[in-house]
This record gives sequence, structure tokens and C-alpha cells, in this order.
Amino acid sequence: MKPQLQTPLAAGLLLLIAGCGVDSPDAITDAAPEAEAAHVPNGYRLVWSDEFDSEDRFYSNWTFERGGSGWGNNELQYYCAGGVFEPSGQKTASVSDGTLKIMACKIAPSEASKDREFISARLNTRESWQYGYIEMRARLPKTRGCWPAFWMLPRNGPYYVRDESRTGGEIDIIEYVPGDDPNTVHFSAHSYNATGEAGRDTGYTDPATGRKHPYSSRIRVDDPGDWHRYAMEWTHEAIRGYCDGVEYFYAPNPSSLVDDTASWPFDQKYYIKLNLAVGGSWGGTPAEDFGEATFEVDWVRVYQKQSEGQIEPNQTGVPFR
Repeated sequence: MKPQLQTPLAAGLLLLIAGCGVDSPDAITDAAPEAEAAHVPNGYRLVWSDEFDSEDRFYSNWTFERGGSGWGNNELQYYCAGGVFEPSGQKTASVSDGTLKIMACKIAPSEASKDREFISARLNTRESWQYGYIEMRARLPKTRGCWPAFWMLPRNGPYYVRDESRTGGEIDIIEYVPGDDPNTVHFSAHSYNATGEAGRDTGYTDPATGRKHPYSSRIRVDDPGDWHRYAMEWTHEAIRGYCDGVEYFYAPNPSSLVDDTASWPFDQKYYIKLNLAVGGSWGGTPAEDFGEATFEVDWVRVYQKQSEGQIEPNQTGVPFR
């Protein structure tokens, strides 16, 4: 989850949504999971999900990070273990009414928060996957200074594209910075050779056409504070990013070498991360009246292709309940 240069999408792309079978928010909420899979590419089946209708399953699916180190981006929040700020018992992550709420709250700085003025939560899935169609339905906080993200890192590391091994990777399925642009969300795929932070900014060159594709793209959304679906299709050949079924990001694998991790570090298992940062190098200065902000997630789902041998025997292909 890092700041990056952005590439504008052609104007009017969201007009395509009407033709993509996007349901209304109410229809999505009431529909069966099978009906909600309208955007899932053919050949995929559900292998994992959290519908956020069970606290027990929530805590068995996710782990929490803790600390107030700035997280490499000069961020202002302290992440609470277990989603609870221990001195006060204030929750920064909770499951209720069928959704996950990740809260960022302003507090009086203290030793318990490492002198940070904000507390929040950062969650990781216990499981990890290689390839698939991965989707979240969520509504995003629009308070200036917020920086919610739905992203992935390699299970076995390294986690930074600037790592000297040149094997680090990161996939940002959605980042949102309302202080930067309140109606725009971003998708990025970071690798050592593609990302400007590593001093290259070469993007991803399609070996078939020679066309260069940027490592980060954006799309305008009418109201990110309303329910939307953010997704990625990830294969050995390419990564594609979607908002409500509209593709707005494409990164082809530029290398024919399986072990060329500097160009394509995505042929390994990654785990999912959800967090709500405050401020930082991209998040910007928080609003003066910032008191509390909520990143609300209806569900997170992972689909894979059975034909590729990616579904393990203990995975049922239906939502966990």
C-alpha cells in the first residue's frame, strides 16, 4: 500500500456498467451468493469466503497486525491487536449485522498508542492463494485523511519491491484516498522492474504486442461511500482489475521466464490484507474535524479454476456459513 503515479481512465467508462449486469445495492444484499457471481469469469468456483456473519469465523479467518511505526509511508495511526485498543476497550474492527467494520478513531496520544493520535486496524488472511478471481464488496470512508486498502502480499516475502533480492511484489486491488480525489479509486501491481519507487517505472510490456501498460490505473466512481465491488483476476499470464465488473487495469506478464521475479513476482502464494490507514505520504493531512471513520466490508471471496488444480480437498466451493 504505497503512493504511486496514476493513469487516468478514458472519460465515460463507467457508462459501461449499465451493460455489465450490475445489480442495485439492495438487490446484491438480498441475492444468493450464486446470483452475486455475475462478474466472475467462466471456469472459476468459490474456494474461500468470509461473509462476516460470524464473529467466530471472522477471528479464525484473520490475524491482526500491531504498531505505530508509520508503516513505511509516514502514516499516523496505531494498529490495534485483535481490533481493540486495550487501554479503553475501544474497537477498531468488529463484525455486526453481516458486515465487517474497520474503524479509524482520533484519540489522545499516549504511550499505549506509541504517541499516535489515531487508532485503526490492519488484518491479514490466515490462508493464501496463487492465482484466482478475488472480490470484495465494500463502502469506503470519505473523510479526508483516510486511506483504506484491499491488497495482497506474498506469503513467504519479501514484501518490498525495493528489496535487494528483486523478488518482492504487491497487488493493490483497491486503494482510496479521498483527500487526493474523492471520486477515484486505484489499482496497482508493484514489482521491482515495473514500479517507479524502485527507480524504473517501466510498467508491464505485453510480449505479444510490444505495448506498455502502467503499473497503476484509476477509475472514477459516482460515490465510493456507497456499496461497490472491487475485484481482480490473477493468472500467470496477466492481472486485471475491476470495479463493479468494469475492467480498468491490465498488466500482462512481460517475461517468458518463470523465475524472472524482478519483472513478475506474482507466480507464488499471496495473502489478503484489509486496513484503514490515516494520513501518510499519500493519505495526506486528516480533516480538522476527523473523529471517526469506517471502512465497511460486506464480504471477501476467492474463486479459483479447478482445472488448474488450485482447489484443495478441504475447500468446498461454496460460501462458508
